[in-house]
Formats: sequence, structure tokens, C-alpha cells
Amino acid sequence: MTTEAPKPQPEQDKETRLFIETLEKTGQIVDVDEHQDTSQLPAHVTHVRYPDGTIKRIRFTGPGRQ
Repeated sequence: MTTEAPKPQPEQDKETRLFIETLEKTGQIVDVDEHQDTSQLPAHVTHVRYPDGTIKRIRFTGPGRQ
């Protein structure tokens, strides 16, 4: 028996699209290939997009822990 992942709701799709657009506008997301060393990317880059469309977070920004 296989179970399928639940399909995202339209509101989630819209939210995701807006979030990615914001990352693109601010330069926080860049396109990379599978073999690229993401540790060498500039510090302001927080997300990467692979050729298959997968997006991964590579850094966190914001105030550090206290």
C-alpha cells in the first residue's frame, strides 16, 4: 500500500510563490548545479535552486542566539 503526499492547498502555493519571488528580488536565492560547492556562495545567499527545481535552504539569517 502506498500513500501519496497531500497536495498543497492553493493558498500554500501562492504563499510559496510569493516567498520565492521575494528571495529572487533580494538575491537570496541562486541557481546552482548538483556539483556546485554552495559553501563558496556569498553570505547573503540563503537558498539554492537546483536544475530539477528543488529549492534548499543553505543558511539561516537573523540575530544569533543569546
